[in-house]
Amino acid sequence: MSETVHYRGRAIKVATGLEGSKEYAMSVLRERKKAVEDYYNGNVIECLCDNYYKEFFFHPKTNNIYRIESKNDVDVYEDIIEAKIIDEGVIEYELKYYNGGAGFSECMEEAFDKLDD
Repeated sequence: MSETVHYRGRAIKVATGLEGSKEYAMSVLRERKKAVEDYYNGNVIECLCDNYYKEFFFHPKTNNIYRIESKNDVDVYEDIIEAKIIDEGVIEYELKYYNGGAGFSECMEEAFDKLDD
């Protein structure tokens, strides 16, 4: 069921670069005894982020993986897609959107892209 959702929390960089992100994703999947299903064609990053999308986020522009620390869901009436750098490797985010029109990763990517502006 689609509904408006609102997330507030932090994204903490845990892996840098494509190779580092692949290694990190594989180690988390191994630790959690999660196999990479055939339909991922060996893409461990996609497998990690699909299966644990509220815990991990991959930003394709920088090839970094972030661990998500959600503080709570917030109930408000307008869309909010924001991120700000708190410290080296730590990004605080706030997302509120209708999840029938966008997904968590899409909104995280949009928020991260705004950091470059």
